[in-house]
Amino acid sequence: MRADADTATTGAEASRPRPAAGERVARNRARRSDEFLRAALAIVVDHGFEALTMARLAQEVDTAIGSVYRYYQSKDHLLLAVQTRAIEKLTATCVASVPPVVEAVIERRPDDDRTLVELVVLGRWFCAAADVLPEEVRLLQMVSARRASALGPGGGDSLLPTVLAFLAPIVERIAEAAEAGTITDGVALGRAVLWLTAIGGVLEADDLERYLPDVLGGGRLARQLSGDLLAGWGADRASLARIDAAVDEVVAAESLVRPPGG
Repeated sequence: MRADADTATTGAEASRPRPAAGERVARNRARRSDEFLRAALAIVVDHGFEALTMARLAQEVDTAIGSVYRYYQSKDHLLLAVQTRAIEKLTATCVASVPPVVEAVIERRPDDDRTLVELVVLGRWFCAAADVLPEEVRLLQMVSARRASALGPGGGDSLLPTVLAFLAPIVERIAEAAEAGTITDGVALGRAVLWLTAIGGVLEADDLERYLPDVLGGGRLARQLSGDLLAGWGADRASLARIDAAVDEVVAAESLVRPPGG
């Protein structure tokens, strides 16, 4: 009986459709591209945009430089791919992470303003993302801090749609809060850029935690900054404190940053 069962299993496996050669090539190419982009991101984050060259990447992944050029025509194309992938990952993670936490907070505090809950959770998400996705957040900080694009001519135009897609839900929440009277009127896009770049800058200061342990570390100052900005835009401080405490309860047992589809 055992032999019959083994024979049946082998026959079943043999009858399964094998992926077409084109599919295998596509999967292998996707895996190789992923390897290149992960290595390139690490180089940029650790050593800066200028440190990333085709030769440096080839050395990092132990391959011939011609192999890198088969995937990316130039350093400009490689940089665009690295930045696009990192920001798209942040966007997808934000979309997956924020709504469930907002709903859980609303369940605990149904009388609080939903638009303010959404803004508080967004601020908290970005602070938490710096710990869970440090390279992606660091790259976003580097992109936003540069006076000139790290890409070649027109490269910034290519990256702009990806950046705007990341900012879109934040801009929308800010605009809705202003329309509801939760915060004062203002340019929503400008506020979104100000909010994220300010939080990003303060998060960088956490590297000095060992010198100022009572102030820095764990994103504490970034959380304070986020609340201060919202209060400066007219949000009620008591409401901010209540919502922030409710977020603490919700995320006590799990990370605020959830993977897409998780």
